[in-house]
Amino acid sequence: MEKLAFNILQILEEKNSCGERYVSPDIDTFKNLDESFNIQIDNVYYEVIIELDSSYIWFSFDFGRTSPRDEKLTNILTGEKRDNEREPVEAELIQQFFCLYIYSTKSFFISNLKKKNVFQAVLKSKLNKNFCLKTIYKTQEEFINIINSIQKISFTHLTNIFSHDSKKRQALIDLTGTDAPENFTIEATYEKSKILDFVLDLLNSKDSYKDLVITGLDESNFEVVFNNDTFNKKIEVKAIKNENGKYCSNQIKEGLLKEIDEK
Repeated sequence: MEKLAFNILQILEEKNSCGERYVSPDIDTFKNLDESFNIQIDNVYYEVIIELDSSYIWFSFDFGRTSPRDEKLTNILTGEKRDNEREPVEAELIQQFFCLYIYSTKSFFISNLKKKNVFQAVLKSKLNKNFCLKTIYKTQEEFINIINSIQKISFTHLTNIFSHDSKKRQALIDLTGTDAPENFTIEATYEKSKILDFVLDLLNSKDSYKDLVITGLDESNFEVVFNNDTFNKKIEVKAIKNENGKYCSNQIKEGLLKEIDEK
C-alpha cells in the first residue's frame, strides 16, 4: 500500500473592499463553483470534480497532455507494435492531485505542491477572485516551541564541528554511539526535553551544515519539518491505486478526513 502526502498550507482570498486585504475563505466563497468542469492551463488539460460540503470543500484533478504521442503502441511482453488510435486532440488523464479545505480550522491540504499555481489559476478563472496559497514559514524558535518530539535528524557537515566542540561531540556520542560521521542521519523518537540542547546547537550552528533537516511531531501529531529555515507541515494518507494506476478520489478524501480527525 502506498502513502500519499499532503502539504498543509494557508489559503487566503484577496478582497477588493475596504478592510483587510486578505481573508480566509468560507463556504460562501466557493458556492458558485460548478460540481465539475474542464480547463486548459499551459497546454495541460484538467478535469476538475468538486464536492462542496457544509464543513469542507474537496477538489479532485485529473490531468494530462495531448503530446507527446507516439504513432505506435508497443506490447511490452512481445515487443510487437500497432497503430496508436489516440487522436492528436485526445489526452489520457492519468495524472492526479487533490485538495481539501476545512472551513473551521482554515487548513488547506494539497497532494502536489507543484500544482498550487494551477489551483490558484483555476479559482481565478472560475470565481474571478485572486487567491494566495502560502507555505507556512516559521523561525527556528517557533519550530522548537511547536514540536513535541523529534523523529529524524539528518545533515552533511561542511566543517568537522564535532572535533572542535566537545559539547556537541559528546552529545552526538551519547545519542548515537558514533563520533562525527561526515553524513549524519538519525531516525528515532526522542522526547523534546531529552534532545532539545542538541537540536538547539544544530540550529544555532546551521551555517556549518548543508541539507539540515529536522523532522518532528506537533501536539496534534502532524509532521513538522525544519529544512534550512523552511517550515512546513505534512500529513500522509494510505492510498491504493486501481488496475490503471489511478487513485480513487473518494477513498483519498475519506482517508485524509480520517487522518485529520484522528490527530
